[in-house]
Amino acid sequence: MGGKAFSHGPEPLSTPRMLPALYRCLLDRFHVQLATFFEQVASPVEAPEKATFGDIDLLVATPRNSPFTVAAIAKALNAKRTLSFPPVYSLAVPHPEIEGNFVQLDIQVCEANRFEWEVFHKNHGDLWNVIGTGIRPFGLTANDMGLYLRIPEIEHENRKRAMVFLSAEPDTVLSFLGLDSTSFSRPFDTVEAMFEFACSCRFFRPQTYEKDGLKSNDRKRMIQREIFKRFVGEFLPKRNLGVQHIEDASGLTREVVFEEALGHFDKRQEVETRIREWRQERDDFNRKQAARQWRKEQAMKDDAYTEAWIQSSKSKA
Repeated sequence: MGGKAFSHGPEPLSTPRMLPALYRCLLDRFHVQLATFFEQVASPVEAPEKATFGDIDLLVATPRNSPFTVAAIAKALNAKRTLSFPPVYSLAVPHPEIEGNFVQLDIQVCEANRFEWEVFHKNHGDLWNVIGTGIRPFGLTANDMGLYLRIPEIEHENRKRAMVFLSAEPDTVLSFLGLDSTSFSRPFDTVEAMFEFACSCRFFRPQTYEKDGLKSNDRKRMIQREIFKRFVGEFLPKRNLGVQHIEDASGLTREVVFEEALGHFDKRQEVETRIREWRQERDDFNRKQAARQWRKEQAMKDDAYTEAWIQSSKSKA
């Protein structure tokens, strides 16, 4: 939330940005405190080159005492105020160095079986916005649930129904995307190093990020997300590696990746079943629509016949 959750309303609280030393000190402290409430506690790998931090993000799962209460956590951390946006809860904790100021702690409560992926997906800040845009033309989508394959035949009519879950295993997903898991697991020294990593994805093609290749959500990111804006507007033009990567990706098409993913993740039977059911439902719907249209046309003919008969009767009278 950028550290601004408590800056609005009738009684706003001041939550000044933190220098790295204070940020890491508080991150460690909150981690220890939350570990008394949850078995799983983690913070995403930080984005590079951040001079200050607006808030502290921690992900948690598996409450030690179920159900947990935000009030109990707030009391343990001496929070002045809490805001609930489930599954995220924001706490205003007294600033240790500036009296009358506060630190915003955002706690995201995850399901235990999704905890590892959600931490992974939040690593390096907006990196997944960059990678996600690059893999989209190949029918792949990465969100907070995992990596998905989109079925072309269904996608245009029902995007949600077209999504086929592939994996939420971080190393498995990185391997399929051609990305190095060791590099991903640790902080990047610079934003440029992070961008180089994104370009190492085997699905990377510069033209995807050109104006004609960007979707409406991408254009919004160009305005709202500084990292995405720097990647598209500054880094790629400067890199000028278009020819090399176009050649690297020339053998990859959406159809090729679709078939590869079905085999790699053992999803062929599931996808074939879904396509078959979709076609059957579509055919049933079309038949019902045709029958409804036929009945409508017959009713119109009957009405026309009745009206003609009435007019004929009147003229004879």
